[in-house]
Amino acid sequence: MKTKHLVYASFIFVAIVSFSCSNNTIDADAKRLGDLTCKAMQLMKKVPSGDESVLAESQKLSQEAEALKNELEAKYTSDSDKTKLAEAIAKAISDCK
Repeated sequence: MKTKHLVYASFIFVAIVSFSCSNNTIDADAKRLGDLTCKAMQLMKKVPSGDESVLAESQKLSQEAEALKNELEAKYTSDSDKTKLAEAIAKAISDCK
């Protein structure tokens, strides 16, 4: 149960970060965050299996998300950049497989 909550918290954290933060750079950053979100979504699928590695993966993902959040918050301060980033992230997440 604790693992499940940690995975959900990680996913929610990544999603919140994605909506709070030159086009090529924005697209690249959005792809990085989109990839993290996709990993979180894939990790959530493993929770019901009881796979013990899920907790370690979840912790690693949380650390990556925290580092990326700090980087993006410092990098994108204007409202227009945050809007562009949010749109690019939505597109990147829609490409999850």
